[in-house]
Amino acid sequence: MKRERIGILGGSFNPIHNGHLLLAEHAKDLLGLDRVLFVIDRIPPHKELDAGASTEDRLCLLMLALAGREGLEPETMELRREGKSYTFDTLTELSGRMPDAELFFLMGSDMLRSFETWHRPDGISRLATLVCTERVGQSGEEEETAARLKERFGARILLLGGVSDLSSTEIRERIAAAKPIDGLVPEEVAIEIYARGLYQPEPIRALYEKLRPMLTESRMRHTAGVLKTALALAEKNGVDPEKTRVAALLHDCAKYLPQGELLALSSDETPILPVLHAEAGAKIAAERFGILDPQILRAIRLHTTGDADMTPLDKIVYLADMIEPSRSYPGVDDLRKETDLDRATLLALHRSLQHITERGYAVHPATLRAIKDLGGTINE
Repeated sequence: MKRERIGILGGSFNPIHNGHLLLAEHAKDLLGLDRVLFVIDRIPPHKELDAGASTEDRLCLLMLALAGREGLEPETMELRREGKSYTFDTLTELSGRMPDAELFFLMGSDMLRSFETWHRPDGISRLATLVCTERVGQSGEEEETAARLKERFGARILLLGGVSDLSSTEIRERIAAAKPIDGLVPEEVAIEIYARGLYQPEPIRALYEKLRPMLTESRMRHTAGVLKTALALAEKNGVDPEKTRVAALLHDCAKYLPQGELLALSSDETPILPVLHAEAGAKIAAERFGILDPQILRAIRLHTTGDADMTPLDKIVYLADMIEPSRSYPGVDDLRKETDLDRATLLALHRSLQHITERGYAVHPATLRAIKDLGGTINE
């Protein structure tokens, strides 16, 4: 009977990223592994966990990342144990649970170099084959280290080629700095990170705390998609990421205000109900969230209608609201593919105008001004 070959990839996954997934898939294919278990730790022995995410958050992100990926499975045994999450204890438990399986413990070059300092490296070496994947750009000391560990502990060690130099630290730093993480984590993980407000600096977390009770869960996920999309557009177009982050986060803060309050907050001479939350949102952002930057407030105010003389920030928030990942309507993929910000904004304005007129709704004059200002034409 063929022994099951199981890979073990342990870590805090804070957050999980595409480098983790690539490493697991790479090892699975090269070594003919039947499964790779992602063992999420409770208290890592060798480092302090960043406070930007709870254990529940990290596990949620892991589950999202592995959903639908055949042969990649989450393992939560370390979350159920008290104290530090030692690899020796985990491998001992897995060996007892699956005595006929052959275990392969996956690690990066930095982990291999520090292996001698781990808890019970002799026991780990007895329980599993160590599989080291060299990080791209590392110095290549793996062979020397492997020879030393084989001699000292009798370790079985396999060295695989480099996979990725991506790190969770880099992801957290990019999020804190309002830089996009597109392509670094699965899209569903990115949306969840932004929906939960993970790894954000304290002032932004404070905005999240005020905003969350004002929105439904589905609207919060829409907001997360707008934030993700806007940050990518801001980096591509050289727009201030901090202003973009705040404008995108708060763009719908007045979405669920009662109609009477929306009308009271509006000074619009054309009070079209579906767009009133934008102007009201700018006022709420100032009065309740303490946002006084006129550029941020204007981007919030124009995110449903646009207007003449739109700034790049105005265009980014308007466009991100229309093309964020959950949007699904005819032509949205064409909008997402457009690389020029002005052309994309004009296409989005035309698409909005078409949607409004087809349904017999009133068109806001600001939308017409925006189209004309960007060189578009309007059928009278």
